[in-house]
Amino acid sequence: MAESHDLTGRVVLVTGATGHVGWGIAHAVLEAGGRVILSSRSADGAATLRAEFDGQEVLEADASAPGFSAPLEEAVVRTGRLDHVVAPMGSWWQKGPTLEQPAGELDALLDTYVAGQLSLVRASEPFLSDAGGSYTLISGAAGEGSVPGGGLLVVAVRAQYALADVLRRELEGAPFRFNELRIATRIEREERAGVVPSRTAGGHFLPLLTGEVRSERIRYDGLPLTITDLRRS
Repeated sequence: MAESHDLTGRVVLVTGATGHVGWGIAHAVLEAGGRVILSSRSADGAATLRAEFDGQEVLEADASAPGFSAPLEEAVVRTGRLDHVVAPMGSWWQKGPTLEQPAGELDALLDTYVAGQLSLVRASEPFLSDAGGSYTLISGAAGEGSVPGGGLLVVAVRAQYALADVLRRELEGAPFRFNELRIATRIEREERAGVVPSRTAGGHFLPLLTGEVRSERIRYDGLPLTITDLRRS
């Protein structure tokens, strides 16, 4: 029997919904009966999200910036609650050898991959604690090995791993659940050989919201995550 992942009455903040991963998660939450809060740093991105996710809360704000706490609080007032955050942050980077990069390039990557996640955890923590909800930091496999031309990306993602490890330990007894989901497969909106369709992947991630898994790192290789398996992790 298939496991039920009912999010009726729940509100989920999904970052990066203009990208492949966040887009799939947002649709999966809606299909499970939940509501979403979506964010975009640009006016064009926010307009695209409003057109596709009609009736949902869309913020034209940078979820990775410290100032995001104000628009987030306003959105929570409008929706009445915030139960979960699912946070894929950062885009693919492959600009060439490390020593050839301009000053500030690594800082920019770290701002998104590390400081951005930390800022969002801080902004959402009061609401997630009240709801007894969850925060899922989504990372990628780039930090596990070398990426041709992507040395600084490897550094930034490995720093993100370190942040996730620290937060998993420090928040183990917190009122909300914190987990890291490490994606080790290619996810795209359109189905084709060698990739997992975004909506399929989004559905696979729902047990992290509806289950009780806490302070874990879960590796996603394209197969469904089940509540039973996660409880054994």
